[in-house]
Amino acid sequence: MAGGMMAATARPATDAAARHAGLTRLRFFLIGWVVLYHLNLPLHVADGWPWAGPLLWHGYLGVDGFFLLSGFALWLGYGTRPPRGAAGIGRFLLRRVAKIWPLHLAALLALALLVAVITALGVPINDPDRFAARDFVLQMLLLNGWETTERFSWNYPSWALSVEWAGYLAFPALLAGLLRLPRSLAALVPVLGFAGLWLLAQHPPNNSLNHTLHLGLVRFGLEFAIGLGLGRLATEGRMPRALPWLAAAALPAGLWLWQDALAVLGLAGVMLAVWQAGLRATAPARPGLLLRLGEASFGIYLGWVFVEVGVVGAIRLLQPGFAGSLAIMAAGFVATLAVGWCAWRWVEVPAHRWILARTSGAGALPRPGHAGPPQRPGRPKAAWKPGV
Repeated sequence: MAGGMMAATARPATDAAARHAGLTRLRFFLIGWVVLYHLNLPLHVADGWPWAGPLLWHGYLGVDGFFLLSGFALWLGYGTRPPRGAAGIGRFLLRRVAKIWPLHLAALLALALLVAVITALGVPINDPDRFAARDFVLQMLLLNGWETTERFSWNYPSWALSVEWAGYLAFPALLAGLLRLPRSLAALVPVLGFAGLWLLAQHPPNNSLNHTLHLGLVRFGLEFAIGLGLGRLATEGRMPRALPWLAAAALPAGLWLWQDALAVLGLAGVMLAVWQAGLRATAPARPGLLLRLGEASFGIYLGWVFVEVGVVGAIRLLQPGFAGSLAIMAAGFVATLAVGWCAWRWVEVPAHRWILARTSGAGALPRPGHAGPPQRPGRPKAAWKPGV
């Protein structure tokens, strides 16, 4: 078994991490969970369906799944070929910038245009101070998740993209340290990471892992390190085959008991189980719908804020009951997927290709349909305010 696992990382980075169909499909379920969480905040569907409360109110944990996946996928891609020297690190960061920044900037500029049009039409905007110039610049530079602001502003889900960017900057050094760590000590990385998550989940005022602008960087760092550590253990064949499935049972238990750290342990188990299953599966002849939507998860995440405008408008106009709220939730979910897919297909992929094609030493780009790991979201229930 160890030989087969090592073979999974022996291929080039553009093939090993990006083309695992199971992990890509998992991204769809994670981003779908996040979207349902954000839809439930203004619609309160969970109030009418108490049995769904543990699932809907914990949808912010989908971002924790993405943070785990980020570290895990980067280990799969670079564990056997770490970026070294100024040139190697520069190529790595260029690929990250080409992947995340064009769509992020396009979404931010589109939102600025939308705010300008709404203001010109005289439509009242909830909390207009959210759209200050300082916050625009912080967000454009992906610094808004680095304890630089205390309020959600502009395309507020980008806080998760900001902490991901911090992880990319630190990744070459983190990877070098992990590679130097003796085999006998490698298991301490995820163990200590989960211990840190447990302590973080006890931190007031949320007493959960739903930390974003404040302590979001800590939340990400712990889960990114866990993903890296689990990647090493898995690819070295040092993980019992049944362990991921046993760990996955912690996900429903954590949701039911309202224990976020336990639920994240379950998410790690699901991730590892999906990866293990993918080692024996054949690649799909043609990408299916779930695979495509998993590839589009970054666009879905950043595109949510535009759908939120319509959802808030529908609530104000219709003042729906429970059945109406369910209908708006369904429509909002489908609309978010559609907006995200368009953003991925017509902005993210073309911009990514254009930048790398015009930058020397960037390396080959994975073909469309097999994009790398996307980025993700969450925010405290109490902090929700209607969109524009």
